[in-house]
Amino acid sequence: MSRKQPVRRMRSSTVYAMALTIASASPLHAAKPTASPIPSFTAEQAQHGADLYRTACAMCHGADLGGNFQTPSLKGRLVASWAGTPLSRLTGYIQRAMPLMAPGTLSTEDATALVAFLLHENGAPPGKSPLPVTEKQQASLKFPILSIGPDNSSSK
Repeated sequence: MSRKQPVRRMRSSTVYAMALTIASASPLHAAKPTASPIPSFTAEQAQHGADLYRTACAMCHGADLGGNFQTPSLKGRLVASWAGTPLSRLTGYIQRAMPLMAPGTLSTEDATALVAFLLHENGAPPGKSPLPVTEKQQASLKFPILSIGPDNSSSK
């Protein structure tokens, strides 16, 4: 056996180990949220959410929902983060933690309207029936996987 053969085996073993490590960390192996139907919300709910957003959220998340270096974008990244999650969790989070300077001041109806606005701004079309307000009803609805293109915000 020549001196080159063990070196080649070691190199090929190293390359194989690196490829295996990369493949196992690949998003292709990660659990993907399953596509779920887009929850119905009305244009009126989304408009109410837009009005609330301008007064309670835009100062931190930006008028264009793009976020900044301290707050996340509410377009694109929001979809990736919340896709497949029950709407009750997002509504509950908004109601409990937002707005940052006055957490817990939004009613369930207002937090639901904000979720309708976020759905709309991320590409979901309004429907004929309103997004339900109760936690139990929202728990059965999932934030959909929406294809709206890349998140071009400054807070990537």
